[in-house]
Amino acid sequence: MDSNMACEEMSAKPEQRTPLIGEVIEMAPKLNEWASMGAHSFGLYSGINAAIAEAPDKFAPIVLHADELRMTSAMLCMVRIFATIDRGSAISLQSVNRFLKTDAAASDLAAAYFGTSDSSKTQDANRTCELSIHRFKNEYARINWSALGRLQSFRNSAIAHISWGEVDKFVTFGELEALVEIVGQLAGETSLMTSGLNNWPHEHQESAHDNAKHKWSAIFAADHLDRIDY
Repeated sequence: MDSNMACEEMSAKPEQRTPLIGEVIEMAPKLNEWASMGAHSFGLYSGINAAIAEAPDKFAPIVLHADELRMTSAMLCMVRIFATIDRGSAISLQSVNRFLKTDAAASDLAAAYFGTSDSSKTQDANRTCELSIHRFKNEYARINWSALGRLQSFRNSAIAHISWGEVDKFVTFGELEALVEIVGQLAGETSLMTSGLNNWPHEHQESAHDNAKHKWSAIFAADHLDRIDY
């Protein structure tokens, strides 16, 4: 058994109850909100990171201040992303995954998607939901359970005491970016299946990145030209 499979099995124990369709519908907005906040935090991190990379003086006090905010954003992202997958939470993408393994998942979701249990009206919705379930399961299979286990260790024991230079002991930013992407897709598919609404957390990441990069680049440039009165 490879380490990734072992971590996944550990993450699935103790065995949790499988939610009903009504519970999945209720948890979908919250999961999307958490995933969106995680994506937003990562966007702030990556946007500030891009601005620092282009700063005229990377050792200016204002750049060091921005670096602290950059790392704070990364840590917020770590906590928020773990919250969406945490097996110990009743509201969890792991709970959604358990529901999707049930025989009635597709038909239950089709009724929720279309807003009726009338079988004559849910045929198209059933196909749409089956495709969404397929995409969900493919994304879920991409989760790096080893990285997720390190996020759990970070949340449980280190967050109150960690120093800036120790963040990547728990997860690399490449691993975190991948988890943000996967969680965003899973939360988006959950919203689509349960409501028919397109609500994709990655849009928050893109806007946060662009805004942070633009604003901090402008601040760095103004500071370099001594145009900011502190």
